[in-house]
Amino acid sequence: MAPIDYTKWDTDSEPQTPTEQVPPVKANPAPAPATSQSDAPASTATHSASGSIQAVIVRCDVERLKFAPWSATTIQADHPVFSQSVPPVPGLIDVPLVLYRVGTQSANRADLDNQIATYLNIDAESGFAPPEWRSYVGTVVVARKDMKPLLPHHLESVWMYCDHILDLFGEGEGAPRWLYNRQAFEKWWVRYCEEQKEFRPGKGGEKDPDDWQAVRSPYEI
Repeated sequence: MAPIDYTKWDTDSEPQTPTEQVPPVKANPAPAPATSQSDAPASTATHSASGSIQAVIVRCDVERLKFAPWSATTIQADHPVFSQSVPPVPGLIDVPLVLYRVGTQSANRADLDNQIATYLNIDAESGFAPPEWRSYVGTVVVARKDMKPLLPHHLESVWMYCDHILDLFGEGEGAPRWLYNRQAFEKWWVRYCEEQKEFRPGKGGEKDPDDWQAVRSPYEI
């Protein structure tokens, strides 16, 4: 099987600002500190009272120029994200993520690229995301289909797991099916956590994307 050419739909765009660095795709990401919800655009942050569900906002390229690439937020149980289907890889590893586009607008369509959302939606057998998730995606809300809290660390780890899967697809050996189960992800999660603890000493608790010191596994929620 010939290696897959991902350049046909790669949505990675370099930010045009010196003040905030977008996480690299092929290395352990170090995101900017989570932006408080009061600082986020009204269209991308859902405010709610007690009893709300923790989710994560994943911003497209244009919004990353002013805000953190992703950050924790809260949504209500009737949010439309919960009516969406779980993508293939998150479903196979039993971390039931669902994504919902908030409807970001920009005159430059390339501004709407969202590589994290694209990678989360890859097909387990082909390595390609559906056409509607390849480009011009905009900012998305990501939650768990089972309505359990989604920590920023869990979002990041599943994204980077998909990134690892795409690396293996790129080697031309076909689908890495041995990675498509909970046990494989659990082992990867432990290693990834240990790596992040070495250089991301955040102190903001579970809502701080850079605090990996005592973060729970997605299966302990």
